[in-house]
Amino acid sequence: MKRILTITALSSVLATGALAATEEQTNLINQYAPDVNVEMLSDQQVIEAFAIANSGDSDIHKGEKIEAIAMRDDEPMTFSAEQMAQIEEYLPAETVMMMTGQQRGDALAIINGADTDDDVKAQLMALADDATPMLTPAEVSRVETLAPDADLTMLTAEQVSQIRALIYTDENDAQLKGRIMDVVS
Repeated sequence: MKRILTITALSSVLATGALAATEEQTNLINQYAPDVNVEMLSDQQVIEAFAIANSGDSDIHKGEKIEAIAMRDDEPMTFSAEQMAQIEEYLPAETVMMMTGQQRGDALAIINGADTDDDVKAQLMALADDATPMLTPAEVSRVETLAPDADLTMLTAEQVSQIRALIYTDENDAQLKGRIMDVVS
């Protein structure tokens, strides 16, 4: 019976969408970043910001990191040519092209939130080191040929690895299409 009640409660929470931040989380986050509207953050952003607020970083760094998280949009991201050029002022274009949408958003948050140019460069270099290579234009073309309905806009690092492994196998195109669609769905 407890299991049924737990499942029912969990299902109702999941069906209603995001969970609200607790008063403790809101107060602690706003202690270091008073301008952040915690109610507008996603659950994941609240978790990340709360963890940073509880970390051993200096108060200034806590505030900067929390503000960067708040500026990040968890929805799929598209970037204007101006935004891409802004990132490319600090990183090579090849590196920027390999970055995920999330990483590009983080890069813009760093650029707009750091105090000095040296801080921006250091933080972006650390971010670039973590950049997961995305599919090359040739690989995207191959996937689009095999599975034109596949959405390649927001791939995780694991999906990129799986797709890359698939397109370089000797399987026939019909088999590849199904397996690629399984990876991206």
